[in-house]
Amino acid sequence: MTGASGGSTDRPLPAELARLLHDLRGPLNSAVIHLEVLKRTVADDPAAAESLRTVLQQLGRLSEMLPAALGVAALEPDPPRTHDLRALVERACEAGGHAGVTLTAGAWPCVRGDEALLVRAIGELIANAVEATPAGSPPPEVSGVTEADGQAVLAVRDRGPGLRTTNPKLLIHLLHSTKPGHPGLGLVIVERVARLHAGTLEFESLRDGARVTLRLPAAR
Repeated sequence: MTGASGGSTDRPLPAELARLLHDLRGPLNSAVIHLEVLKRTVADDPAAAESLRTVLQQLGRLSEMLPAALGVAALEPDPPRTHDLRALVERACEAGGHAGVTLTAGAWPCVRGDEALLVRAIGELIANAVEATPAGSPPPEVSGVTEADGQAVLAVRDRGPGLRTTNPKLLIHLLHSTKPGHPGLGLVIVERVARLHAGTLEFESLRDGARVTLRLPAAR
């Protein structure tokens, strides 16, 4: 299960961050142009040419990371409202076209927060679980409970290959994904939304899959 996501954070950058992005891209573009010129002068030096190629690749990666990083940083919640957690999951499934996902029965907790951001974060977790589930395996299962400490716990369980690590610092990387065509924003966005709502994100690798748990303060 990795950061599968759409190509953007869906919300436009605030004006001040858009200006910052524009200002940062100027020096980056200038550096790339001058390095391309310099590359012609070291064509006969394989080691130097390889070093220049590496620098250009890293500058290209940095150019991609800047708008993505600023987009995640720009995510801010609207005034909080109380939402039924199950209803948020249902909306996320509908938005992502994940009709086959199983939602557990029973009473689900309510949480307070930004509906759009919470649906986006839940949708990222469900999309990851769906993609990790092999054909013919049981569909992902989503559950919601209230723990004794007052936390609303959303767990997304898949029957995929499991996780290579459960360390969030190793799993959550901007623009990093093991799936071709994915920009790797998913878990970064989920972590940002969790923090904005005073929540946490936990990972567990199981014998027959993985479980990702989003903990949020339950509405009182």
